[in-house]
Amino acid sequence: MNYVPSKRGTLLVPSGPQGMHLFVILTNPCQNGFHLWVSITTIKPNKQYDAACTFSGGEHSFIQNPSYVYYRLAEQRRSNAILNGVNKGLFVPKEDMEQKYFDAICCGLENSDFIGQWAVDFYRENCDR
Repeated sequence: MNYVPSKRGTLLVPSGPQGMHLFVILTNPCQNGFHLWVSITTIKPNKQYDAACTFSGGEHSFIQNPSYVYYRLAEQRRSNAILNGVNKGLFVPKEDMEQKYFDAICCGLENSDFIGQWAVDFYRENCDR
């Protein structure tokens, strides 16, 4: 099966000292071949987090605990780099994010105080591709 990066797609990606994090692709590729993606991370007791989009656990097979979308670390990633990571076994494709949770992530992007304006602009320019 050939993997094709697209919006709503999710992947496990090596990230930080905790190992793999779930990343959600928010856009299809722009005209230059880039996607916008964000990671989801576990809410830690007594640590602040971005409450723009949170999950209780169970919304995706990889989300088992209360978690939030880490908008501050939103990234543009070239489509062929994602594909290369998958082909090398570094990134592990998972099932697509259900539409209602994907919509919540996109709404949170528009409301987060922690995301860079560049990411909001990129999302707005490419969300309908």
